[in-house]
Amino acid sequence: MHIVISPAERGRYHAHLDGRLLCTSLTPLFSAARVLKAEGVLPQEPLIMTHEGSDMVCLTSTVGEAASFTVDEGRNSGPTLRPYRPSPFARPE
Repeated sequence: MHIVISPAERGRYHAHLDGRLLCTSLTPLFSAARVLKAEGVLPQEPLIMTHEGSDMVCLTSTVGEAASFTVDEGRNSGPTLRPYRPSPFARPE
């Protein structure tokens, strides 16, 4: 599966799959993977991500692996890959 991202606002990116907007996120590969996983895509399905207008692959993973992570930008350290945990404030689907 090929995710294409394009700039949105405030450091966020739109993530598209075959022209369909999956999400707008600070972490578009991880967020798009969670959307795909929720839609029933198999966890072992390969994912690649490119920027709109470029053929250069910038990230690769599988749906299951990417869906399990997020990036934590701590105050005293740089960005760190962390296990994803849904926000307790998230709206139920």
